[in-house]
Amino acid sequence: MPLIHAGSGVIHAAAYEELRRVAELLCAPVTTSWAARGVLPETHQLALPMPLIKLNNQVRNDADVVLVVGSRLGETDWWGKAPYWRRPSEQTMIQVDVDGHVLGANKPATVAALADAKLFLGALGDALESRTGRMNLDARRRQLEKYREVIRAERAKLDEKLQDFAVPMNPAHVAHVCQQVFPEGSTLVADGGNTAVWAMMFHEMRVPNTLLSTFKFGMLGAGVAQALGAAVARPDLPVCCIIGDGAMGFHPQEIETAVRNGLRVVYVVVCDRQWGMVKMNQQFALKPLKTLIRKSLGPGETIKADLGEIRFDKVAEAMGAHGERVADPRALGAALERALASGGPAVVHVDVDPVKHMWAPGLMHFKDMHLEPKG
Repeated sequence: MPLIHAGSGVIHAAAYEELRRVAELLCAPVTTSWAARGVLPETHQLALPMPLIKLNNQVRNDADVVLVVGSRLGETDWWGKAPYWRRPSEQTMIQVDVDGHVLGANKPATVAALADAKLFLGALGDALESRTGRMNLDARRRQLEKYREVIRAERAKLDEKLQDFAVPMNPAHVAHVCQQVFPEGSTLVADGGNTAVWAMMFHEMRVPNTLLSTFKFGMLGAGVAQALGAAVARPDLPVCCIIGDGAMGFHPQEIETAVRNGLRVVYVVVCDRQWGMVKMNQQFALKPLKTLIRKSLGPGETIKADLGEIRFDKVAEAMGAHGERVADPRALGAALERALASGGPAVVHVDVDPVKHMWAPGLMHFKDMHLEPKG
């Protein structure tokens, strides 16, 4: 079974159509790095959404041949190493990149091609079309259907959280409702620790080059300015920035920048009043058994991991932007619609359940992603 793995080089080359054509001709599933999510819309039958990390790992182990395009195989690709990928001795890897320094750098390349992604995929597509009818793809189609069944099951399991209408809200609603309200093709900026994880899990990438985050570095607060840049680059559409309250606290003054420049940015500030990832690490380090049983430690059982309340909606109003506060998931959509209708920058302060927010789905995979592979 062949596999195509696409990195952000596909975005830089705008090689979306060429990628789709090659994938369809080969009947090959497509995985991506985090930065490349959406290069093949995640609604496509060949797309394996990156948030389903266990499935991605399985497919990368199933593949006997991998075409890696525009990716250095970095940390969000698990460095291309076992046990997350098949061992190099068992897997042929064809790597294509415009930067010769990354070819074979993290995973040995059987074939290394120094080439532009768009030109390479275009030429490969032409060559494959000349072989149409000579490839038996039935076995690949059967295997793909098995993957699709896993995708449907995993998605249904995640979406069970959307049936939780408790107040303050389950964080799953935030990205899900944002996608329903914002126009298709709007840029999503995901910033924060657990907030970014929740956003990635509940926002489906359907349009290429509409996702911004700090995929490799993980610093907080960068999304505030990334959203401003996206609004300048694409003034015809609003920008949705889903950001944690800790991350927003680094650069709230940029709300005034958005006001002064008339930028259509909506900052959706997910407020749990804690440094969630830090608090989780502290809880497991200090009282792991109680953490597993109770899900959260009491006041005073962690070290400076809690934040005071900041009314980000009021901060927005003080700077001349539209401000809203919402805690009920049933009211979130209307709040976002009013923010968009304001026609300018806006801040929607969203109160989420702090314990549920801390236990983000797939969190351990995200944490492992930045460790040296075990194999």
